[in-house]
Amino acid sequence: MKFDAKLSAPRLDLSSYEKALHQHMMGTIKQATELWLDAVLMEIPVWSGASRATFVKLAQMIEYNVPIAPVVQSRVGTGIGESDGRLETEKGRYVLHYSTSLPWLIWNEYNNANVNRDPTLFYRVINEGPYNFQLKGSLAFLRFASTVDLPPVASHMMQVKV
Repeated sequence: MKFDAKLSAPRLDLSSYEKALHQHMMGTIKQATELWLDAVLMEIPVWSGASRATFVKLAQMIEYNVPIAPVVQSRVGTGIGESDGRLETEKGRYVLHYSTSLPWLIWNEYNNANVNRDPTLFYRVINEGPYNFQLKGSLAFLRFASTVDLPPVASHMMQVKV
């Protein structure tokens, strides 16, 4: 008895899937960063604009507008200069980075400056802290991240003769 068989096996088009995955993850990290910024900026008041301006570099990476309208003399440049913000998208990692050395923002993050006065300032703050913006931003980010799935693989599969 003789049997003829044509066998095929599935094979992943890895290059195609990696491109789709990168595009998907870039959209995902941008959306996560926007939600993080939304949550954080709700906690940061505008007085001179410096505190909010610390988020400008990160916001520019995703074409997000940080609303800043200083009530007093603008110190937006100070805030931008005292901060760093970027997206890292290397080697399959998609990470947002934000840091600041702006003294009064750091103080107000952890303290009620009207009770425990900031030694670098001499006036009362309108929106007393602690702001807890890091926690609120992290919670918004994690809520979103828990809903993220990877793109489907099926459209990147091919049949290969064995």
